[in-house]
Amino acid sequence: MKPLALAGLLALASLPAHAETVDGELIRVIDGDTVELAGERIRLVEPDAPEISKPRCNTELAKGLLASGSLRQLLEGPVRIERSGRTDRYRRTLASIVAPAGNVADILIREGLAIPYKPGFDAYQQRAAHWCPEQGRGPTSPTQAGERS
Repeated sequence: MKPLALAGLLALASLPAHAETVDGELIRVIDGDTVELAGERIRLVEPDAPEISKPRCNTELAKGLLASGSLRQLLEGPVRIERSGRTDRYRRTLASIVAPAGNVADILIREGLAIPYKPGFDAYQQRAAHWCPEQGRGPTSPTQAGERS
């Protein structure tokens, strides 16, 4: 294959599978890394924000609420949703969102309201330690769930 043709194919491969620009007011924030647009659940592909639906500790809940609020503010005005063409295990569309201020994942990570997403159980444990360094008794701690500590 000729170098020019190969370069063209590589450039096409780096483009999002489907992108659109929408009014950010149409997007409902679910949490710091998940939104909904017209019934479609969209998971930001880059960040992992603290949980608010099932937080592991009260600190994670507080940080998750801050992340959600920041995401809502970032989505004011026109935003570009760049769908990857993939879904996660919960069948959410994986996408990047670019707002007037920039890529919202990059901003959330830079502000300390999210960390880069990594898959796997070890990464899950690292996220738990990151958001709940005190390992306090949060809403979903083993003690409150009825297990012995």
